[in-house]
Amino acid sequence: MCLSGYRKFLASQAAPLPLTAAEEELKQIKLSEVQTDISVDSKHQTLQGVAFPLHRDAVAALKRYKDKIINYVQLQIDADQELIHVCSTEPTEVKDLPKRIPKDSPRYHFFLYKHSHEGDYLQSTVFIYSMPGYSCSIKDRMLYSSCKNHLVDWVEGELKLPIDKKMEIDEGDELTSDLLYDEVHPKQHAHKQAFAKPKGPAGKRGGRRITRPAEEED
Repeated sequence: MCLSGYRKFLASQAAPLPLTAAEEELKQIKLSEVQTDISVDSKHQTLQGVAFPLHRDAVAALKRYKDKIINYVQLQIDADQELIHVCSTEPTEVKDLPKRIPKDSPRYHFFLYKHSHEGDYLQSTVFIYSMPGYSCSIKDRMLYSSCKNHLVDWVEGELKLPIDKKMEIDEGDELTSDLLYDEVHPKQHAHKQAFAKPKGPAGKRGGRRITRPAEEED
């Protein structure tokens, strides 16, 4: 036991706990985002993280979707090129949706949901963000989560394509005809619970008070 040994002991006690593999990967991703030079032509940084622009093939596919030439567009992120690419425009019906959802990687999907509601024939755009849990890397989860809002904003703002419903799912088996219908047309509660209206703020003098009259002395 010596002074230098005691000082080493105190330093080891004050050191942070070792990170797990997942925490270390997350730390490296955050460091790389801060140190990466971000240009207008490649990507820009937002409050939510990074956002990649769409490749021209993805833009062309979404324009064809808007014109109803195609009824389905699937997009994926290319992290190396820092772009969002189209990876499928295969004709798709509701029954086909489950097999369009990858089980090992996230994707963005635009689906033209054709159906009838209260006697009217409708064609609703459904945006589906599929994220298969933790079977994909932390980097992919962060990138897709960060780019999602920017993509939706561009489609609705720049492309002028309104999105009727935005959904997030873990796996394709969730996508049934009943689920889509209920998501696009949520059921309204027949009876809503009535809540008492809160009283407004009292005046400067406060609310009216009721005082008991003083009892007459005998």
